[in-house]
Amino acid sequence: MNNTSTRKILDASFTALAYSSLAAVAAALALFLFPIFFNGAGAFIFRATVEHEKFLHENLDADLSESEKKAISESDAARAPLYKMMREYESPPNAEKLRDRLAKSYKESVEAIGGASVEILGALDKKAPERAESIRNISKKLWEPYLSTVRESVQESAKNGTSIALSGILAENEAELAATARAELALLGKTKRLSFRQKSLVRRIVTELPSSEISAALETLESRNRAYASFRDGIAQLLGPRNKQEKEAAKLMRQKYGQTRMDTARKVLENSVLKITVKERDKSGAEFMRRVSVSEYFHGTPVEKMAEYVGKNADAMLRPHIAAYPGFLFDDPYDSSIFGGIWPMVLGTFYLTFGSMLMAAPLGVAAAVYFSEYARGGKLTHVLDTCVGTLAGVPSIVFGLFGLAFLINTVRISESKSVLAGSVTLALLVLPTIIRSCEEALKAVPNSYREAAFALGAGKWRSIRTVILPAALPSMLTGIIISMGRAAGETAPIIFTAATSTGAALAICDVFTQPTPALPWNIYNLCTEHEMAERVSHVQYGMVMTLILIVLALNGAAIWLRARLRKKMKF
Repeated sequence: MNNTSTRKILDASFTALAYSSLAAVAAALALFLFPIFFNGAGAFIFRATVEHEKFLHENLDADLSESEKKAISESDAARAPLYKMMREYESPPNAEKLRDRLAKSYKESVEAIGGASVEILGALDKKAPERAESIRNISKKLWEPYLSTVRESVQESAKNGTSIALSGILAENEAELAATARAELALLGKTKRLSFRQKSLVRRIVTELPSSEISAALETLESRNRAYASFRDGIAQLLGPRNKQEKEAAKLMRQKYGQTRMDTARKVLENSVLKITVKERDKSGAEFMRRVSVSEYFHGTPVEKMAEYVGKNADAMLRPHIAAYPGFLFDDPYDSSIFGGIWPMVLGTFYLTFGSMLMAAPLGVAAAVYFSEYARGGKLTHVLDTCVGTLAGVPSIVFGLFGLAFLINTVRISESKSVLAGSVTLALLVLPTIIRSCEEALKAVPNSYREAAFALGAGKWRSIRTVILPAALPSMLTGIIISMGRAAGETAPIIFTAATSTGAALAICDVFTQPTPALPWNIYNLCTEHEMAERVSHVQYGMVMTLILIVLALNGAAIWLRARLRKKMKF
């Protein structure tokens, strides 16, 4: 009685442990797959902007609905005030008045220098220690009206938005200084013949002060202009080009459109528009980079109004909406997968997977039949069995290097990387697994099947072909399809033999000579080497989800086929 109770308790305990283990595995699987599927679904259904519809219409010939046309029109209307403020800041209406004011002041100072020829010649007659200082004092007095105008213009430029225009004007004035010095020397030369040393002294001192002041002003203006350029680039990254001319001049696809997804648009708005990185100098003169708020850095200037407008009207300018994009699976990628879909990678994965199975499955079944039905021990069988076991444990990257060194460089089954070379390499990789799984399936067939076939007069091969193989087929198919799942997910072998980072979908006739994009390699490439990995995170998750679905579909097909074949064999 006690033994029976103990057995019942143990049975219940082991049953509970088994169910708990299954529940733990299911929970771990769900925990692992949920973030992948959740984020991967974002590649197909997401909050899009009008830039998404513009891209589809202009590059993939998608028709725009009336509501989409209206959204684009309203988006353009919301952007117009911002673009107007930017145009006025870059080309202010009062730029010509500013130019005339500085030109007049510059001309007055130059004329004053010409009128001070006698005073300058008198200074040249002084002794060496006093000569340079005297000329410097004269130059300072004569240039002061112009330099005072420069300082006032620099101070006013921040508020009235003339920093860019003033920078160009001062650069022109700085270039004129050399001509001014030559003219002054020519005038002095008419009055008195000067030595080379005297000419050099006058040329240097006359231009020394204005050159120094203009350089300091330009440095201040350039610092401000670089910060505005950073803000302007952020606007372009968020909204795309401001006009048709800028769009046609853009070289990369990413420069032709703003953010197509609202999640990335929010990041760009926060990190590249409302906040920017500026270059500054510390007390020692060393440069360093600092993150600043645009509103604070440009406080009281037109740029502050621009930043405030963008912050308040970002949704109106981008028109976010829920979009379904099944084309992610069937469209070609554009601009390093920033736009478009993943069809070449999906097709390349199927080429490599099914190509490897076309070679590995027949060889694996044949080898399994030999080991299970014909081999009768001996040294040769032992050696072959050891080789199969050893190959099963070889790292996949070794197969990749073997494919590169032997199949491509030695045998030359293709001139360089190709689907054929990758398929052969993957076939060699999964061959030991197929041999072992098929061998175990054949050994699991009861000996009574063989004896019954022999008793009915069937020969060795006929009994294998008509009795043993059909009985083992469900388990053999399971092993083969699971090997397909492994081949579909391998990365290292195809890096060396078949995969490329970019490229269009291959036609079947090109698989013997051309490489192909493939999901495993492109997932790795996008996650580790892509220059804008954060912007294509949805593509990364979408690729991973697609690859997992392919593997799960293959495993599901194996389970379905095994159940179907076993059910047929019962009748």
